[in-house]
Amino acid sequence: MENIEISNQAESSFTVSEDIKNYLLETSKWGKFLAIVGYVGMALLVVIALGVMVGFSFLGSDSEETFPMAALGLVYIVLAAIYYFPVSYLYRFSVQMKEGLATDNHQSVTTGFENLKSLFKFMGIFTIVILSIYALLLVIVLPASLLFMK
Repeated sequence: MENIEISNQAESSFTVSEDIKNYLLETSKWGKFLAIVGYVGMALLVVIALGVMVGFSFLGSDSEETFPMAALGLVYIVLAAIYYFPVSYLYRFSVQMKEGLATDNHQSVTTGFENLKSLFKFMGIFTIVILSIYALLLVIVLPASLLFMK
């Protein structure tokens, strides 16, 4: 019985070699860089959205635009809001992983991997949603365009 418990403990323990630590540290550095670039990109999206909304509101009814530019600005803001989640998961992964590897804190490394899992989960669900929208548009728009084709 004791041998089984000892072997289960040996199987469940995971040792991290120096190569793995170096790979994870480098990954966390690149992840932090990409997350910071993502935050800057989100800020640019919001600034562009506000510029489009305010800039085209000055044109007002003088413009012969059929599409309301405020809606385009709102779309940009929604895209920035959606983009916030994966960028935040990536940033938290990077910070937690770097901290955990520097201090050999198992909990911090675990939290870092939890954020990486959340990033992949978000991206997977987002991909499924986008592919579903494409499929729905294909099923609806293609027959409708053939129906109205002259």
